Amino acid sequence: MQEFLDTHNLEAESRTDARKEKMESDAVWELMGSAERIVVAKGRRVETFVPTEDPENVILKAVLGRSGSLRAPTVRTGDVFFVGYNAALYETEAPFA
Repeated sequence: MQEFLDTHNLEAESRTDARKEKMESDAVWELMGSAERIVVAKGRRVETFVPTEDPENVILKAVLGRSGSLRAPTVRTGDVFFVGYNAALYETEAPFA
């Protein structure tokens, strides 16, 4: 992720180390529940969720890791969240690219 930011001359407004600051399901839903959409990358697969249309438990299953904490990296741009890393996704769909 840092390489992507450096290549595109971008800088994060704020950062949190997911290993040190765990974000569990209630806090994640509080943060993401009113988003316009949530784009989740797992390897080459990319899924898009709309919190007002898709079930909370389905979204949380996609954005939480095995430890039950929010997966990294998670990027928020405006009212859209990008969870996980997929180079093609960040190159083509992310509005900050």
